[in-house]
Amino acid sequence: MMKYLAILAVSMLFLGQPALAAGGGVLVLGGTGQLGSEIVKYWVQASKVVTVLARPTSNRARLEGLDVDYVVGDMLVDADMERVFTSASYDAVVDASSQAFGGDQKFYEQSQVLISKWASASGVDQIILHGAIGAADSGKLIYVEKTHPVQQTAIASKTIAEGTLINSGVPHTIIRHLTLLSMETQESGNARLTTDLTAVGAMTRDGLARLTMECLGNNECLNVIFHAVDDDVELTQRTVANWEAVIKPEYMVDRATLNIVD
Repeated sequence: MMKYLAILAVSMLFLGQPALAAGGGVLVLGGTGQLGSEIVKYWVQASKVVTVLARPTSNRARLEGLDVDYVVGDMLVDADMERVFTSASYDAVVDASSQAFGGDQKFYEQSQVLISKWASASGVDQIILHGAIGAADSGKLIYVEKTHPVQQTAIASKTIAEGTLINSGVPHTIIRHLTLLSMETQESGNARLTTDLTAVGAMTRDGLARLTMECLGNNECLNVIFHAVDDDVELTQRTVANWEAVIKPEYMVDRATLNIVD
């Protein structure tokens, strides 16, 4: 409970920035998933109106007991997205959607075409897109060819999705992360967003949820790309070894500065 109350304290980075105006609240895409559900919890704890887009088959267990509204639809069906965006008015949209490892990794570019289209048509004030370090210009930080083929396709698709959103004209915030740690791992308290697009590191879902909250309706976050990192979160030797295999040496974090617990 305490970590959700943390949203009531305003980060010094964003002190004095306006919150979302009263209205249609926020639409969360991917809100039944691991990251999306953390974002929903933070917003509900702030007593805001939250609507979650869910497929008919989506498992809503992570949101059980929370005061949220649901709208049923498929992010890849144009008619569904038209109905979602025209049947209600939303101040902001958070895209925390993801595709299973065995699914079509072009999902990201395909869904963003419809999200941006209908958000623009309905006058949404902000889209927050959760992306990946490795997409677009951040591809220079890693050896993309050394990642799994599924990841390579996803990174390429997320690059296209970013471009679609930027070119849509909808005010946007893009938050990239490199390694998303397990649900059991909590942020150190020092998770942060940076406009240094050479920064790499790990993030937790609760940390990303908090940082997402701080950017909702925040003028300093509009039309900005951030990298999300938690410099002090606990890491395993395996995670660091994976980084050393993929991150280019000039961008790799010094092992001596990492909080390695095994």
